[in-house]
Amino acid sequence: MKLNRTAVEQAFAQYSGETADGEGTPRQVLCAALCAQCAQQVEALVRPELTQEEEAPWQGALEALAGAEAFYQLLLTEEASAPQSLSVGEVAVSRGAGSERAAALAAEKRRAASPALREEHFFFGAVGEG
Repeated sequence: MKLNRTAVEQAFAQYSGETADGEGTPRQVLCAALCAQCAQQVEALVRPELTQEEEAPWQGALEALAGAEAFYQLLLTEEASAPQSLSVGEVAVSRGAGSERAAALAAEKRRAASPALREEHFFFGAVGEG
C-alpha cells in the first residue's frame, strides 16, 4: 500500500498547524521529511494479506495515523533540542506536555486504523488467580 503524501501532510498540518514543504524553510523541510518517514513506517505496518479493495476503506485512517505520528516526532525533536524549563530569578517558564498529548493522539489514530495493521504486540503469560 502507498499512502498519499499530500494527505499525510494535510493531516499533519491539521494537528500541528505547521506546513510541510520539501522546498521551504528548514523547519518546513523537517516537517516534510517527518511526514515522508512516518508514511513509510505506516505503509510497512499494513497487513500484507489485504487486497486493494480491503485497504481502500482504511486509506484515510492510515494517512491520519502517519500525520499524527509525524506531529509526535516533531514535538519529540523540539523537546530534545530545547530546555524543558527556564528560570531567571523568581520567574520560571516551563513547557507543556505537548509530546504526551501528541502520543495520545497518535495512539488514538492507531486504534482507529488497527483493523488494517499487523499486530506487533504479543503477550505470553498465565491468566488466573494470584
